[in-house]
Amino acid sequence: MAVSVVVVQAGVTKHIADVIATADADVAATVPHGLGAVPADVQIMPGGQTAGAGASAQLSLWAITLIDAINVVLVATAGVGSGDAAAQVRITAALPHTLTQ
Repeated sequence: MAVSVVVVQAGVTKHIADVIATADADVAATVPHGLGAVPADVQIMPGGQTAGAGASAQLSLWAITLIDAINVVLVATAGVGSGDAAAQVRITAALPHTLTQ
């Protein structure tokens, strides 16, 4: 199986994506944000808009391991029982407001 990244919003200063891991062996996800700079604010939240997604996110314990000008990379620190067809985590990457850049 594989990890899927579903883009929810792709803006000039903000990128939001859902991460879906369909098998317990899916332990890494690369979320390309395309902002062209290292985001000043990156948030990882349980689930997208799917019921039960938060429980899967808690089981897999996703953690951000790398943030650069192109990608946000995540790993699931616990694999057993974490495979789920629903979105497990939502990543929001944002550049600073133009007044503070």
